[in-house]
Amino acid sequence: MKREEKSALSRQRILHASLREFSAKGYAAASLNTVCAENDISKGIIYHYFADKDELYLLCVAECFDALTAYLGRMLDGISGSVEQRLRGYFDARLCFFAENPLYLGIFNSAALETPDHLVSKIADARKDFDELNISVLTGLLKSAVLRNDITLSDVVEDFRMYMDYFNLRFKSALTGILSPEQTLRKHEEICHRQLNILLYGVLGERDEIR
Repeated sequence: MKREEKSALSRQRILHASLREFSAKGYAAASLNTVCAENDISKGIIYHYFADKDELYLLCVAECFDALTAYLGRMLDGISGSVEQRLRGYFDARLCFFAENPLYLGIFNSAALETPDHLVSKIADARKDFDELNISVLTGLLKSAVLRNDITLSDVVEDFRMYMDYFNLRFKSALTGILSPEQTLRKHEEICHRQLNILLYGVLGERDEIR
């Protein structure tokens, strides 16, 4: 085996072991000592390829969001119907991804809902394509709908961005640690879907139902 191939395999082995550790425990509780002990990896070889725990975690986060974004991009071609049907299809696809790739579940929850304060900007960079895909989905839905005269597409997108920042912060403080990772994700996606639905349609019923 060539030296380059051996190095690539060593890096991949460390990354996969770290992915399991971070997925199971999140950033704060994960330990490189555990990665070494449970996978027969020396700490020296880890630091030969990677600078520190932060670098390994960010690589795992990037892998998770890259895989999720690519999956959703493929699935979007098969989602059609009304605005609500496409919206539901998109959130169902997000859940399907984690059902098919459970190792990424803990990484997503950690990065999105338990973001380490000192890594906020770097995690934002790692998930940039995913966030842009979310905006493109929203934009696509709105382009096929009629907006109120006093609201522009950019207004809705900007309000959606601000609301989701607040929602994730509120969701983190209210539910993180109470539910299992699977329940946390399902609840998160359920509320995201509901709030986006409210953003699109409001909270009031038909005018003749209002008293």
